[in-house]
Amino acid sequence: MKAAAWIILGIMLLTAAVLVPPATLPVGSQQLTMAVWGMPFEDQLFRDGYARGFESLHPGWIVRYQRHSQIVEKYNAWHVQGRGADVMRLGIDYYHAFVDKGMLTPLNQFIRDPEIGLSNAEIADYFPEIWEKLIVGEEIYALPADNAQYGLYYNRALFDAWNAAHPDERIDDPTSDWTWDDLARAARLLTIRDARGRTVQYGIMFDLWAWPFMAFLRQAGGTLWDEDATTTLIDSPEGVEALEYLVSIISEDAPIKAIGLAESAASPAQLFKVGSLAMMLDGSWRAPNLELDNPDLDYAVAPLPRHRRRAVVSGSVLWGVSSHSANPRQAWEMIRWMTNQEQSLRYWDNLRVAPPARLSVVQSEAFRSTTGLITPDGVVRIPPLRREHYADRAAWLEYAVTPDPQTGEVPGFVEASRYQLDLQTAITAALVDAVRDGRPAQHALSNAAAAVHQIIDRDRAAKGLPRIVRE
Repeated sequence: MKAAAWIILGIMLLTAAVLVPPATLPVGSQQLTMAVWGMPFEDQLFRDGYARGFESLHPGWIVRYQRHSQIVEKYNAWHVQGRGADVMRLGIDYYHAFVDKGMLTPLNQFIRDPEIGLSNAEIADYFPEIWEKLIVGEEIYALPADNAQYGLYYNRALFDAWNAAHPDERIDDPTSDWTWDDLARAARLLTIRDARGRTVQYGIMFDLWAWPFMAFLRQAGGTLWDEDATTTLIDSPEGVEALEYLVSIISEDAPIKAIGLAESAASPAQLFKVGSLAMMLDGSWRAPNLELDNPDLDYAVAPLPRHRRRAVVSGSVLWGVSSHSANPRQAWEMIRWMTNQEQSLRYWDNLRVAPPARLSVVQSEAFRSTTGLITPDGVVRIPPLRREHYADRAAWLEYAVTPDPQTGEVPGFVEASRYQLDLQTAITAALVDAVRDGRPAQHALSNAAAAVHQIIDRDRAAKGLPRIVRE
């Protein structure tokens, strides 16, 4: 047999070994399959904690655990084959697409069950902005696990150094009251060049993707979609204003112009770690990584600045049940258990990538410190959050879920719709066009909007639905 054939056969056998659980089970036992994505060390929580923990609470049940890197593709492939994991970890940005395809089990029958359902108080404990986004018709198809947020990271040592050298032009530490003008001023002053004009310290950088635009669009008073979520409004005057602002605060020679630098020494996160970047827009998941790579880094995180309104973009990881599940009731009991108050706190305590989606956990005293994640052989994968660091590095997460005392509006918002992933891909392309290639914001956003509308119209045509008439 040729080498290529052996390789193909090996891949097929390996895939089968991963996807097909053993044919035999212990006598008298039943099984659930559980699928996740994530880093290998996260198996300590998802497999050893959740899967094995659920088994211990439900004798006779075996949880077959799987972790996949391309989880969306995996779920779609399984669905085409008429199969799926009983317990599914998924993102809210493709939740509505999965519902539309019939991939998820409706959960209202279980939520309202007097024996295994949720009380009104438990439902109210989930972050309302996320819960409301999960309602399709009158049904809920998943339970929220977390509420990942986007914030403003800043190097305190660099702020202090500037203020010591420029006492008449101080830059106060960022707060939730910072405006776009405050951020732009700090970014300009903290961009430092040497005598030859080379940048030795950047004021602000961020990865080129959809979240920064979505945040600043909302702050400018704009919105992603029309009421039916079939026409995107990213190319509105507010969208143009947001994109032009984002372009304006980035130094012209910033390496951010080269897309795909997440693991590069010139990426925002790496420059921030080594003290060459004063401010960085990034998600809540970034903090443990910063501390792991540079334990001495003197940094803090503040909520995003405001413009016409306060707004913090966030997302959510969900737990759902496949529509192909042979044991949907038992799968429901597992996802209900994994998102209860105790297990939600365990999620934060171990991984600290995002605050849980339960208000009572974020508001609890236990939320203010974590033990982190250490492998059995003593390797630190997630550093602990010490209580004395909470005010600087995690207190900002409360802001998004706390109503504004003047308006009553909660700053945190979540975007979720049938075509959300398509739109976010198009927004990323628009940012690249505007930031890296220098195209006008209106041009970049109009092209992105047209690409999304083409996808929507093509999808509707395939379903026999009329094309959307747009102005």
